[in-house]
Amino acid sequence: MSQTIVSPFRELEFKSFHDWNGDRPSQTLIFHDDSSLWWTKVEIAWSLPASILESGYLKRCSMFQEFIRSIDFGQLDLMDDTVTHISLTLAEQSHKPIPIRVVPNDHQTETNFFLSVADRITFQIEEDPGRVIYPILDHTHNLPTFEASHLEDDEFIAPTVSTVRFEQKRFAYKKIDRPIYAPGDSEHILNEIGALAQFHGQPNIAPILGVVISDNPYKTRPSTISSPVVTGFLLEYYPGGSLEQALSETEDQDDSLLRRWALQTERALETLHIQRRTHLDIKPSNIVLDANKNAILIDISGTGGYEWEWLSPEMQKTIQTAAAPPASTLFETRVATDCWAYGKLLSTMARKMSTSGFRERLQSISDDLTKTDPKARISLSDALKRI
Repeated sequence: MSQTIVSPFRELEFKSFHDWNGDRPSQTLIFHDDSSLWWTKVEIAWSLPASILESGYLKRCSMFQEFIRSIDFGQLDLMDDTVTHISLTLAEQSHKPIPIRVVPNDHQTETNFFLSVADRITFQIEEDPGRVIYPILDHTHNLPTFEASHLEDDEFIAPTVSTVRFEQKRFAYKKIDRPIYAPGDSEHILNEIGALAQFHGQPNIAPILGVVISDNPYKTRPSTISSPVVTGFLLEYYPGGSLEQALSETEDQDDSLLRRWALQTERALETLHIQRRTHLDIKPSNIVLDANKNAILIDISGTGGYEWEWLSPEMQKTIQTAAAPPASTLFETRVATDCWAYGKLLSTMARKMSTSGFRERLQSISDDLTKTDPKARISLSDALKRI
């Protein structure tokens, strides 16, 4: 939850606080000065003494925020329209100490470690390399756009996905901003938008409804005119939940439904491969069910995350030996991984079947898709014929 600290002309709006097992704390905040604002991240770049590490999370956070309140941000060259990273280091004698102003604190009962060494703290300013990057809107795909401010938050689904309401309708909103953001996440979102636009209208692949845009969230001055940026995209909301949820139910599933889901997933996957795209994250949670209980494939960027146990043995070996992400491997290797993961999916589904004959047939197909030697495995089209 944000916390705002007010002074006569300026204010600090505290955002997220992080540390690494108590060490190297960082605080993201917004510095407001009249009508202007600067997103800023203040980070300690030296190891703290044991007494601070052992003081407890809440106490460290409170102590660090009290120190930050004392920084005179008006004397710093903060960067416009982005996130300024202020790295603090401790020196024997600082020739460029962080500017400190006197802030009365009637509630202080003990010495603040950071304030006690403030005259030895030097600082370095740069653009925050770990900031969330919001790409400028590209009209290449000619998709509808939705203003982020017009969306009404509804329900949390996953760290990157929530449901929102727009004009009384419910949608799934996949966002760039997330609790744990990695430098490549924005590019993955753009890749997924491109893939969804490419396969729009194809059966059993989630259709994209539009791109969510806003002003630059880091804009310093309201009067600045800038291009809109992408904050995510909207998909249909599927009330049937995921295949993972369906398979986790205690009772066996209807065999005809399981067969339908297996066929629909295979066809969606083959549609990707025909266009020389791969999924690389086939698993039950990436298949959702629409209102008519049809299987819909989601997360089709082919460049996002993956789960180790759903990668083929040869892909696991490639990652371990070459330290390369799955998306950078040869197309044939990626296709083989998709086929192997689909085979594992069939095995998972077979265990939920009530009819022994079809269960054994599906398990047999799974075995032939997941053979150790990739050359000995059957193709997706062969699997389709046998299902």
